[in-house]
Amino acid sequence: MAKIFYLPVTFILDFETEVFVDNYPLFVVRSILGNSLRRICCISHTKKCDECEYNKTCTYASIFETIIDSNNQLLPGTNRSSHPFSFADNCQIQLKNEISQFSFTITLFGTSIKTLPYIYAAFVRAGEFGMFKNRTKFKVSDVLINEKSVLIDELQIQNDINPFIFEYKNSENNYSGEILVELKTPLRFKTKGKYSIYFSAEDFFKALFRRYKTLMMLYSENLTEEIQNYNKCNSEIVERKLFWKDFSHYSARQKNAMELGGVIGTFKLKGNFNDFELALLNLAKISNAGKNTVFGLGQIDYWEKLR
Repeated sequence: MAKIFYLPVTFILDFETEVFVDNYPLFVVRSILGNSLRRICCISHTKKCDECEYNKTCTYASIFETIIDSNNQLLPGTNRSSHPFSFADNCQIQLKNEISQFSFTITLFGTSIKTLPYIYAAFVRAGEFGMFKNRTKFKVSDVLINEKSVLIDELQIQNDINPFIFEYKNSENNYSGEILVELKTPLRFKTKGKYSIYFSAEDFFKALFRRYKTLMMLYSENLTEEIQNYNKCNSEIVERKLFWKDFSHYSARQKNAMELGGVIGTFKLKGNFNDFELALLNLAKISNAGKNTVFGLGQIDYWEKLR
């Protein structure tokens, strides 16, 4: 049985004054979390993470650098892997508006669940420096799991929280009908080497499978069985209301601006579906799908009408 422990944690930030949103909020949230977490955790400021003798035990390195042995099964020759978290925007805030509060969810996978106290401390510290262009200060007003607060006080958070479990048992059940899929934030994956809004049902499910395989190989508990492959798709896209949306992002590492765009909108799948495809959809709803999930991209939802 394939199994992943995960923990979706909702943060609510209250700003001192109304703040002008000049950039996609989750891009900013990811940036301030990384900077603040590094200030808290790093004890070797003169070295790069992959050169540091402490990178195996450092919370910052495990979450934001995610260094792995280059002799790995997932991406042989690569010493970086998909990070053990994803972001989701709970507010769907539009750019060029003013806000006084922002709510988002960070979902942690596998052993990164234990780092929640560090992540909370990093956001508390980041609030003293502020965010967005004017560096408006903020406070973490609440932290919720399953709609229940897990704050003990302003300096402490519960650390004995039971995680959720995603699991898939091999099954040969099949269903016929329709599935409506909503791409809530830009979904980025390539079809025949290119990004496109004209992907097929099979292209879509293969993208979801790649996310499933990555999370299973990196963050599942006691994975002893071979990961099931994705075979034939027996459905097609019959309705498509999709368009491409770009977000600008400045990469401090690459020192230049880049466009992080993807497909948003809705489309309808019709045909025959199996339990594995439904599991792929369920995991994508939990973890996001495609590329750049740590920026909040690839958020999906779906509704099924099957028999």
